[in-house]
Amino acid sequence: MSIKATVFTVVFLFFGTSAWAQKSTFMKEEEYEVGAGDTAVLGKSKGAKVYAYLDLYRKTRWDPNDVVQDSFTQKYGAYDTATGNGFYRYFFRGDFDVAELPNEFNGRKCEIIGVEVLKKKETGEDINVMYLKGVQENTVIWVDFDYAVKYMEIDRFIAKKRAK
Repeated sequence: MSIKATVFTVVFLFFGTSAWAQKSTFMKEEEYEVGAGDTAVLGKSKGAKVYAYLDLYRKTRWDPNDVVQDSFTQKYGAYDTATGNGFYRYFFRGDFDVAELPNEFNGRKCEIIGVEVLKKKETGEDINVMYLKGVQENTVIWVDFDYAVKYMEIDRFIAKKRAK
């Protein structure tokens, strides 16, 4: 599974004369298809200390029971590390701590371990979610993808090299 992202990058054009220079900013739209194995580079948070659309989850206890055997599990398995399919069902069982991601992650490169479209319980609307590999064992960064890209908390993506 992959998510297409429209990322706006700021392109600065400098026009100069001998007397003065004028700076103009234009927005350039680029589309990316990103998925498991690619890399996300974190941008600056809009807050003083934490990111608004990135959260850090730390697994504190794994559920000892097996993943429910339903049509999804039978089709895709519990969690496919190559595609990221089933990551939510795999990781978000048992207990975990969650905190807003601190601003110190600015500029960090994080491997994408999965992307999914989930339904918001309150409204039923779709939400695009990306999971990034945390820096410690049993940690994951939950990314509210659309808003993180829109507000540039995700700076850019680096595609993994794929066989042709």
